[in-house]
Amino acid sequence: MNRKDFIESFYQDGFAHVRSCITQGEHRELSRQIERYKRETVPKLKPTEVFYEICGQPNELKQLQRMDQHDEWFSKFALQSRWLELAESMLRHRVVLSGVEWFNKPPKTGKPTPPHQDGYYFCLKPDEAVTFWFAIDRVDEKNGCLHYTPGSHLRGVRPHGTSRILGFSQAILDFDHEDHANEWLAKMEPGDMVSHHSRTIHWADGNSSKRTRQSLALVFFSENAQRDEEAFGRYQDSVNRQHGEMGIS
Repeated sequence: MNRKDFIESFYQDGFAHVRSCITQGEHRELSRQIERYKRETVPKLKPTEVFYEICGQPNELKQLQRMDQHDEWFSKFALQSRWLELAESMLRHRVVLSGVEWFNKPPKTGKPTPPHQDGYYFCLKPDEAVTFWFAIDRVDEKNGCLHYTPGSHLRGVRPHGTSRILGFSQAILDFDHEDHANEWLAKMEPGDMVSHHSRTIHWADGNSSKRTRQSLALVFFSENAQRDEEAFGRYQDSVNRQHGEMGIS
């Protein structure tokens, strides 16, 4: 997919997939740096930035947040001109990096990701943000690939409520079979990238395979967007309550 088709797909569907977005050499280096980060940095992080499917078991690590704030390598990776320029073309504004996150679904134990829209979490006015999601592993139906509802970014943000799922605290309340009708499955090879708008509905099944499902996400906000502090406060209160119920502080 060329750049023009990629951006048109993003405008029309709310997501776009590009194969071999990074080279094999870049993928190897990215994988190496993730392992270094897990080995050297994760032990120093607060519990609110390191999530496990089974608490404290290294093989059950499922999510790492704000990696760019803790490690210069990931900040430099995210701030490359190729990603900034692409995000600016998609949002039609200059952008700022919101964060770098690592996601995983451990073999057999990786839980489903609830249907949600990132915009509900971000609380931006206007809701202008994009996520670049890089596949570290091969991703398919068995290990929990992303599912998207095409065109959902054009229909506003749906009502959300607490999910009690660590790392994805909010879920769409009125999600139903119509959202599945034209769903698109992001089946990806290592080095592929899928981008999605902050209003695009997406979700993922659990991991029933013996493989991991690792990915790295770069999140960019439009410079035109401002955080709704009142809405974000309500969201953060919900997150904190759920973390408290899970014994995370």
